[in-house]
Amino acid sequence: MNIRQLFSEPERHWSAKPGATPEQLSLLIASSRVSLPTEYLDLLRYSNGGEGPLALEPLWFALNSTSECVELFHSDNEVSTSFPGFVFFGTNGGLETMGFDTRTETPWRIVMLDPIAGPSSCVEIAPDISAFILRIGIER
Repeated sequence: MNIRQLFSEPERHWSAKPGATPEQLSLLIASSRVSLPTEYLDLLRYSNGGEGPLALEPLWFALNSTSECVELFHSDNEVSTSFPGFVFFGTNGGLETMGFDTRTETPWRIVMLDPIAGPSSCVEIAPDISAFILRIGIER
C-alpha cells in the first residue's frame, strides 16, 4: 500500500503532521511489546500524528504521534494497565480509544473502546490495519 499516494487522492481529507523520522520509528518499535504492522509504521512515516474523518465508526480519527505512543507504552496510566491485550494508536478526539486487539493472531483487528466503560465496550471497527487505513480521510 502506497500511503502517500493514497492520502493524495482528492476525496481524502487528512490534516497530516510531518512524517516520523527513522529515529522516532526505531524508538517506537523498541518500546512496543509487540511487532508493529508495516502498514501502521508506513502511516507514521507519512504523518506522525494528524486527524481527519473516518468512514467507520466513530467517524473521526486522531492518530497518536510516535512520542505519544511511546509514552503510552511506558506509562502506568489506567488505559495501559487496564487493557493489557491492546495496543492503542489513536482516538476519536474524545473518549473513544482505537488500537490493535493483540489478544488474537495477526493480522490484528482494529477496535475502539471507551476506557471508562471498560473492556465490555470493545467493538471491532476494521478487520486489520490495511482496511482501517483505506477508510482514513474519507467522509462516510
